[in-house]
Amino acid sequence: MGNTLNIFSAGVARKAAADTINKWNAAHPELPAELTVDGSVDLIRRCLSGEACDILILADDKIIDSMMMPDKAAGYIVFAGNRMVVAANEGFSITSENWKEKLLDPEATFDHHNPYADPGGYRAVMSMMLADKLEPGLASRLLDHPGHFGMGNDPEDLPEIKYTFDYYTRAAARGAMIAELPEIMNLGSDALADEYAGAQFDVGGGNVVKATPICHALTIPVTAVNTDAARKFAKLFLETDFTEYGFVERREMLGDDILK
Repeated sequence: MGNTLNIFSAGVARKAAADTINKWNAAHPELPAELTVDGSVDLIRRCLSGEACDILILADDKIIDSMMMPDKAAGYIVFAGNRMVVAANEGFSITSENWKEKLLDPEATFDHHNPYADPGGYRAVMSMMLADKLEPGLASRLLDHPGHFGMGNDPEDLPEIKYTFDYYTRAAARGAMIAELPEIMNLGSDALADEYAGAQFDVGGGNVVKATPICHALTIPVTAVNTDAARKFAKLFLETDFTEYGFVERREMLGDDILK
């Protein structure tokens, strides 16, 4: 048994994971938990490469399906939902009424997380892909805009970034001015799952992810060293009221029950 409980968490769940770790460490000094934060795709890659990991708290349930199951994870638990928005960075403004005008301005600059490493990144790209369902041709006008950055091959000297595609919870946590996107673009509506599925993105290694209503999920890899403690930590984490952090309430077990 390892002497540290290794918790890997996507940035979107950093605060909830850290708060649970504080509770865990107060009750379990014999096995302190440590937090590693990174993009979900990179966290899975690190876990699969042999880095010590007892729990994965990830931004996208579907990459557990495509990258880990059934050999590296037996099941997972969806613990919350979210939606994509556009946030104005400091010194700039944007609203739910003028986001399109702001982003299409020739002088606009906007970014997102790296889509090859982070679901927040490929969901931002998918959100732009789905813009054609709102207005034909809008997707390419956004994706090919000269002020669109964040695809992982950006120049070293980036210009000042005015706007960011991000999860609602992350944008709200930093107090940003938020533009709500139409449901057909925000990946937040269960009713539009079939519409979302038309957008997909290749994160590399033959792993193609399709757009779905946003679900954040937790799993315990089969290589976990502290399996029993990981189950106890997962149960403690799942006691969280995720709506207090701005998430949408979702709960679903898929595959085997990883808490048993």
